[in-house]
Amino acid sequence: MRTITVQATLQPDHLESFVAASVANARASVATEPGCRRFDVFHDEADPHRVGFNEIYDDDDAVAAHGDSAHFATWLSATDGMLDQLVWATCRNRHSTGSAPRDIAGDGPTGGISLYQARISLPPDEVDSFVASVTKQARAAAAHEKGLLRFDINQNVEVPTEFWLYKVHSDQAAAAAHAKAPYTIAHLDQFNNVYSAGSPSPIHGPNIWPPNPGW
Repeated sequence: MRTITVQATLQPDHLESFVAASVANARASVATEPGCRRFDVFHDEADPHRVGFNEIYDDDDAVAAHGDSAHFATWLSATDGMLDQLVWATCRNRHSTGSAPRDIAGDGPTGGISLYQARISLPPDEVDSFVASVTKQARAAAAHEKGLLRFDINQNVEVPTEFWLYKVHSDQAAAAAHAKAPYTIAHLDQFNNVYSAGSPSPIHGPNIWPPNPGW
């Protein structure tokens, strides 16, 4: 399993066009690529000009097939000149609370799902303890939170000290309850230094695609 994590910061006045091109790419990827399991598109509540992707593929061959696809080439052409910053990584999954069902969602309401995507850079000697702590948090959240839809811990395959966390909650209330849970607080107390030093800052906001029923 491979996950492509993306955080894009757009230049002014490009949000609508960028989102349209990205949703078209996401739809085509899930609909036509056998190895693409999910392609989630979301944006930051604090800064809507920041957009995130979380793409799940079967393996490296599936990632390569996506890169060679006509719809990806169309996306590259359509979004040329729109980006102020792009941060991305190819990751291996270290832990996930859920499966990656193949989802070909249709139209429907959006914005009801609450997502959180963060890039964490660690000193080499803290990698093992971080993975143990955040995995403990993810397992506790899965056991106690009905509103938790995903909690993925992904490790950059090229930079093993870099981790990407991806949390999906059914709504903002569920995300707020997760933030106040004792296991979340315990994990953040232990690793507050790496979260506060994270760059770029996490994306935390509503879903753009798939629509709400597609999660």
